Amino acid sequence: MKLAIIGYGKMGKAVAKVAVDKGWSIVAKVRKDDVWDPKEWDADIVFESTRPESAVDNALRCIDAGLPVVIATTGWHNRLSEIENAQGCVFYATNFSIGIHLLNNISQYMTQVMTQFSDYTPSIKEEHHTQKLDSPSGTALTLSRIVTTAGAKKPVAISASRKNDVVGIHELCWDSKVDQLILRHEAISREGFALGGFQALNWLLEKESGVFTMNDMISNLDN
Repeated sequence: MKLAIIGYGKMGKAVAKVAVDKGWSIVAKVRKDDVWDPKEWDADIVFESTRPESAVDNALRCIDAGLPVVIATTGWHNRLSEIENAQGCVFYATNFSIGIHLLNNISQYMTQVMTQFSDYTPSIKEEHHTQKLDSPSGTALTLSRIVTTAGAKKPVAISASRKNDVVGIHELCWDSKVDQLILRHEAISREGFALGGFQALNWLLEKESGVFTMNDMISNLDN
């Protein structure tokens, strides 16, 4: 398979390495300020990992060229309707880690249990490297929506911090006056994200059109 990568930063390079190791070829590596045209690439699929203000326009250009796109950028979802209306083949996720998907599922169950005890208040803590542009992270916002939808009766506060060399940490905390319960996910390396991103590329290649998320892929894999 021939892969084009828009945004050849940490995530783009990590996915490229996995793809090459699996026998794929990289036909385009788009960096900041590069001039590019997806119609000239002879690519099978595109992996987009840039900035929130660029992601949608990048994806729309690829859709217009008839290319499926996996979007790894976060912080652009206020423009999701534009992607949906473009009638292309798109996969997006706030996080490509399978562990994060498990965290979300467990958090949903945990919320259903914890909301039976009014003394506990939910909150979310997230920590990332200093190069991460959106704050709070898309993963933290997704987790907050899951907890709220699952029945949390109190507002879910989110605190975010940025430190050097932190890949990604997310915690769902339930605090009372006497104790604290914490559900925590820590990414040890970017390899997990890259493997999940590559899995999304493979999965999307089997689709003809539509807008898909990690939930769609995981549900399909579970079956």
